[in-house]
Amino acid sequence: MEALIAGLALGVGAGVGPGPLLVLVVTVTLRSGVRAGLLTAAVPVLTDALVVVLAVTVLRQVPERPLAALGVVGALLVVLIGIRTMRDARDARLEAGELVREPAWVTLRRAFAVNIVSPHPWVAWLTVLGPLAVAYGRTATVGGVVFVAAFYVGIVGAKAALAVLVGLGRRRMRDAGYRRALLIAGALLVGAGVAMGVEFGPVVLGA
Repeated sequence: MEALIAGLALGVGAGVGPGPLLVLVVTVTLRSGVRAGLLTAAVPVLTDALVVVLAVTVLRQVPERPLAALGVVGALLVVLIGIRTMRDARDARLEAGELVREPAWVTLRRAFAVNIVSPHPWVAWLTVLGPLAVAYGRTATVGGVVFVAAFYVGIVGAKAALAVLVGLGRRRMRDAGYRRALLIAGALLVGAGVAMGVEFGPVVLGA
């Protein structure tokens, strides 16, 4: 249950928080509609598979204390991203235009290119998500699997929900709703970062 909650919280926070793919989800939805936005939102499942496998494989060879230290660094990073997300929410805006239809493969190709060259998945899995997945996996193998699965349910679900929200309200949406979503995402990230610090801190200190 702990792995499930942590994965969902980090996934939702990462899904709604600012980033290249989120910008693409919003702009594609505004330009081409909900279907294009949903396709874009699902791209992390395709692009991150290699990142997850490599990061977890490497981190499983790392002793517990250095891994915990990496987890603490990741916790600080998550908190800082959460704070930045809440700060950026003050000026976040959405703009709507006319729909421009495009083939699904064009939408997927664009989103794939944006996410595959982004350093965000690598940084996240080597400093935040990887250490957590390995820690949950050491307790129980299924725990690591649940964490990874929950994270992608959260990140894809959050981006998909935003795409639907943007698509349905593109003509009348107010910026206030988007700002509230960013504030919630930021709070989730800060909470997840604090929880990570509590998880890995005592191991680093030898407590």
